[in-house]
Amino acid sequence: MRRWTWHEARGPVPAALVAAVADVERPYAPLLARLLWNRGVREPDTAARFLRPTLAEGLRSPRLLKDMDRAAARLADALAAGERIAVYGDYDVDGIAGAAQLVACLRELGADPLLHVSHRAREGYGLHPEALRGLAGAGARVVVTADCGTGNPAELAVAADLGLDVIVCDHHLAPATRPPAFALLNPLQTGCPFPFKGLSGAGVVFYLLMGLRMELRARGRAVLPDLRRYLDLVALGTVADLVPLREENRVLVSHGLRALDRTARPGLVALKETALVEAASVRAIGFRLAPRLNAAGRLADARRAVEMLVTARQDEARALAAELEVHNAERRAIEEAMLAEAVALVDGRARGRHLLVAREGWHPGVAGIVAARLVERYHRPAVVVALDGDVGRGSGRSLDGVDLYAAVTDCRDLFEAVGGHAQAVGFTLRRGQLRALAARLEAALGRRDGGGAPRPALAIDAETSFAHVTPALAAALERLEPFGAGNPEPVLSARNVEVQGAGLVGEPSRPNLKLRLRQDGRTLAAIGYGLGHLPVRAGDRLDVAFTPRLSRWQGLDRLRLEVIDIRPTGRVAAPQDTEMARESPIP
Repeated sequence: MRRWTWHEARGPVPAALVAAVADVERPYAPLLARLLWNRGVREPDTAARFLRPTLAEGLRSPRLLKDMDRAAARLADALAAGERIAVYGDYDVDGIAGAAQLVACLRELGADPLLHVSHRAREGYGLHPEALRGLAGAGARVVVTADCGTGNPAELAVAADLGLDVIVCDHHLAPATRPPAFALLNPLQTGCPFPFKGLSGAGVVFYLLMGLRMELRARGRAVLPDLRRYLDLVALGTVADLVPLREENRVLVSHGLRALDRTARPGLVALKETALVEAASVRAIGFRLAPRLNAAGRLADARRAVEMLVTARQDEARALAAELEVHNAERRAIEEAMLAEAVALVDGRARGRHLLVAREGWHPGVAGIVAARLVERYHRPAVVVALDGDVGRGSGRSLDGVDLYAAVTDCRDLFEAVGGHAQAVGFTLRRGQLRALAARLEAALGRRDGGGAPRPALAIDAETSFAHVTPALAAALERLEPFGAGNPEPVLSARNVEVQGAGLVGEPSRPNLKLRLRQDGRTLAAIGYGLGHLPVRAGDRLDVAFTPRLSRWQGLDRLRLEVIDIRPTGRVAAPQDTEMARESPIP
């Protein structure tokens, strides 16, 4: 069970911060100021920019990215000379969206770029020597990557020998020794002065397009692409890659969602139709659009997703969107079957600090999703390994605050290939190393957690009562959107709430809990996604952690609570020594 904790107030929120927020949202300024304070936004000017993200003020110069001038000049030279340019994308949504930006923009500038997208099963992540040889053989002289390349020094050396100038657009951890790329655009590389280090791969590509546009304008080119029309693709990659929605990313996604709402791209229009997305949002991307784009790379060829995003033909777009829909349905069926088998394996053994399950015949392209579902269910880092004979291909996912990649690095000698970051890892190893991996991962995690198993916590922003939970409150909280990594949705709590009705809705394998809750003379509808396993009945008294939401239907706003967690009343201590315990910031 999750512990409920309260954000530390560390004294009262400064009046200047409340005043800055009041310029945007006066009635709920104290609450919004508290929420911003909880998220580390504590200066009045920073808060104002957070609440009103603008492209003009929110995006720094692309020239702050190390190697940008070199990259932009090389691309401009290639366009002027008619040299063949190739785009090399990764197979996840971030790479797909980045590659689509490059292909679409280069076409708009008069080029006919070659396209290669990594094949998950045949090539794996990153650059592949044979693919580079194929691009060189097809006449490419410049290669631009999307979401890959930083960790491929040997392959970049092959590219140089082939006469390819490779411009790497990436955001993965950079080695101390600079890889031999013609230009490396990566805010994480040593010596890069770009202040914000959290860009996605699609975000880095967008900055390259900004730099290229500046270079072409300086050379006297009059007609240039309107890069605001590319923000729909930037939003897709940024949200799907779970990078922090702060600073540049917040600006890009805020405006990107608006661009996605009004997009004229046939591929995105078709994808939204098949995914039943009427209004663009972070949730729509995360739960509807991104899984369909990812399904191509997991089960087939991610190139098809890029082709859908860049096609100008409506009939081709609809056909490709339908193809992705089939792959996504297949992915879901495989995922549910693998999850059931993985749960049976986990429940049949003792559980330590982490979970590691492996089975012959599992699909490696779905292993990461199943690992994430295990983390959600058991609140432990989870590793899922798909075995094929003597070879195992694994994916791991972790909890907030538990660096799985650091633990895996302690076991590096067991792997044939490994990569990732704190929350997600991928690797290849021999079947005979599985037992050693399980033992050494457990020890590595133990060294980092001080000997205790991870204890998941739910951070509460403020305590309130239903008397204050109104449509106006939900609308005020929307000022903080878009929510996501680095900017979590506000979580409120209410005590001694009566359950007037309870039922299950949704898929039987993962039912949702539908509730009617009453407190302070008000009854509110509520839904707890994935909480159908909790034993809740009418008449129960609960403490409820929730986020108030507005659902818009036929021009009307309806208030509903999304329940995050519940506890029997009286099980949770009240917040101590905080401003919100003394005086609620909710009017």
